[in-house]
Amino acid sequence: MERPPINLSFDCVDEVPLHRVRGNQLGILISIIVSVLTGQLWILFLPLVVQLISRTYGVRYNLFVRVLSPLFPVSTKTESRELLRFNNLLAIIFLAVTLVAYALNLTVLSYIGLGMLTVAVVLALSGFCLGCFMYFHWKQFRLRRKASH
Repeated sequence: MERPPINLSFDCVDEVPLHRVRGNQLGILISIIVSVLTGQLWILFLPLVVQLISRTYGVRYNLFVRVLSPLFPVSTKTESRELLRFNNLLAIIFLAVTLVAYALNLTVLSYIGLGMLTVAVVLALSGFCLGCFMYFHWKQFRLRRKASH
């Protein structure tokens, strides 16, 4: 069975090459590390903006993908755009909770949101997609609920 050619452009497609996904994840992780080391959680505004732009306009406009994906070997493995949008939404939620809590001086809540994001990103870079796991179970829950009615 022949593999489809690797899409080297940044066009919006149904499948996104893994090296691009990893570039985005690394950008989020670097932002987390810098913000924690400096004690300046407002730095997380950068990955929030990057994720919002990416969600609105696609991977082509994701700064982290553009800058950091070349650090990873080009991959023939891909991730579904549907799953990536779900993971992107989770990242946006965690970042927003962290930043709003930080702005309201709710330190514990801000670090809980940041901790959840950090765990998800580190697991993703290690090869386990927590968001994908959650998405699968959410879909299963909805399917069982629909079947029981």
